[in-house]
Amino acid sequence: MTVTHTLDELQKSTEGLSALCRQKFFGAAKELDAVITTDPAHVGYLSGYRSILQDVTLYAQAVIATPERLVLVTGASDAPAALERLSEPSAIWRYGLFYVSSAPGAKGYEEMPQHSASFSDALSAALCTFDMRGLRVGMDVRNASTAHGIQQSLSGASFVDPASAFRTSRATKLPGELHLMRHASRITDEAICGILPMIRPGTTELEIASEISRHMVRHGGIARFVVVTSGERSSRVDAYARHKVLQDGDLVRLDIGCTVEGYCSDMARTLCVGMPTDVQDSRYAALLAGEQAELAALRPGILAKDVYDIAMRTVRQGALPNYQRNHCGHGIGLHSHEFPLIGPESQTVLEPGMVFCVETPYYEIGWGGMMVEDTAIITDTGHELLTSSARALHQPSAIHP
Repeated sequence: MTVTHTLDELQKSTEGLSALCRQKFFGAAKELDAVITTDPAHVGYLSGYRSILQDVTLYAQAVIATPERLVLVTGASDAPAALERLSEPSAIWRYGLFYVSSAPGAKGYEEMPQHSASFSDALSAALCTFDMRGLRVGMDVRNASTAHGIQQSLSGASFVDPASAFRTSRATKLPGELHLMRHASRITDEAICGILPMIRPGTTELEIASEISRHMVRHGGIARFVVVTSGERSSRVDAYARHKVLQDGDLVRLDIGCTVEGYCSDMARTLCVGMPTDVQDSRYAALLAGEQAELAALRPGILAKDVYDIAMRTVRQGALPNYQRNHCGHGIGLHSHEFPLIGPESQTVLEPGMVFCVETPYYEIGWGGMMVEDTAIITDTGHELLTSSARALHQPSAIHP
């Protein structure tokens, strides 16, 4: 399996995506005239810009958007990178002091609004350029002080919680979003295929995690979680890889995800170092059967709770009759776990354009853990599988001499 298009082609295919996302959001939020968000995922969703600073510290950003206009409030050092996505300098409001020069004829700080001393000052200055008297404004702001400042700046507006509109807008994905998710899933799948020869005694968890991360980064992904746990450690949910050396008979549980332009992948496989025991084999067979039955059920019109019931019933017919699980999958998009959930109470009807991870994990402290997880897009007639690497517990390419 190989990446079938270049990163340049990927970028070209998704140009203008943020404008389409804004259009879709306001289509789902007909009661809103504007929205203000400080949520990093929604800043990226509406503007197309995702700051690396969000990965290293608590970082204040905001987007103010109407159907016709968008501005970004961000730190001064961030402005040149933001200008790559928001090609209009007047849309970027800076706070703080940072020095970046511009060559003759190049757009830069000089074309941007005057910088402010603080985030709140820059946000207030940007808000003053909007006339929102009598308008309904979505307030997607968790910080109480920031929300209070916005309300004071827009005293003539009424405020609405836009959470439902964001959830509705994000539940199904646009073609450009799906393109990014296909790429993210493909390079994650490839990364797992690439480490199969490393599943042998003497390899460490960290060596495997490093190779998985390398492949994803090389192909435009940002490694977000690389869970590689082996032996009894495979029961440790969402644990970091360690210098633990693989031994014959170990289970190796891989739960891997990256992002590409903000869009997530999430998949899992379990491998055995050498031949599995009868217990390992029978338990995994039950989990895999449940996950595959769940995957086969994905289609428009089915309830998410019914997909969950199919998975649970199938697993319990095998070697794990007392299997328990609070959910057997979840939506994926700007976050690796998002609405809708595939759970016992979920009344969500699956629709074309939704993207789901389906999974049937099992964890037993003192014994180990195993899981298989795949990602699929709901289509008009069924689903499109995004992760297709082999799911066998014992794979020939993992055999050690």
